[in-house]
Amino acid sequence: MKMRSLITLALAALPGMAIATTASEPAFEQRCEREMKPRFDVSLSEAGHQVDNTVSSRVLNNKSVHNSAGDFMIGMTALETHTSVLFDGPTLADKATGRECVSPRISVELLVPRMSVYVAREFAPTSCSYRAILEHEMRHVHLYREQFPQVEARVRAGLAARFGDRPLYATHGAGRAALQAEVDQWLRPFIRKQIAGLEVAQAALDTPEETFRLYGACQGELASNLTGRY
Repeated sequence: MKMRSLITLALAALPGMAIATTASEPAFEQRCEREMKPRFDVSLSEAGHQVDNTVSSRVLNNKSVHNSAGDFMIGMTALETHTSVLFDGPTLADKATGRECVSPRISVELLVPRMSVYVAREFAPTSCSYRAILEHEMRHVHLYREQFPQVEARVRAGLAARFGDRPLYATHGAGRAALQAEVDQWLRPFIRKQIAGLEVAQAALDTPEETFRLYGACQGELASNLTGRY
């Protein structure tokens, strides 16, 4: 992001001042490029998972973002993600041109609290059906854990691509506001998009074929358990 502000003096009697003002700009930019390089830090922490067998199928259906009337949710893996973005922007000013450069220093922490793996309480933990449902939900857990480092890597790569190895340039006094705008208008939506992408791969595990397989598992025990209760 570069904004040029060239000052041209119309006074023919002062050519030296015009030359000095114009010449100062390359020297200023060279110093900025040398001393004000961006710094980025992206980290990820996740707290594992816990299994919950206390919630009914009906309640799980209400919890699900994919629910529909009359459906029974036999299992579900739920997680929340939290993002912490801290930033600073040391500046270097050039009085001759009225410009400044800002060194973006951005720290992103991706936090994943403990995932909740639900198996509907209609299925006893000792049953074959319970084990079949839990095995399916653990596939979701493993996929999430494979995806988390990919999100971290994409955020890091996105920062590098957005800012490169150069500072931001702005008029004097506007540099930090420009950095704030980058964080609010680009970085935060970018992170949300990467996190939302987790669900695309997760949905591929919940195909109609997989649902049919589960309902027919354990010699029909799972399907008969639900239909017998409702």
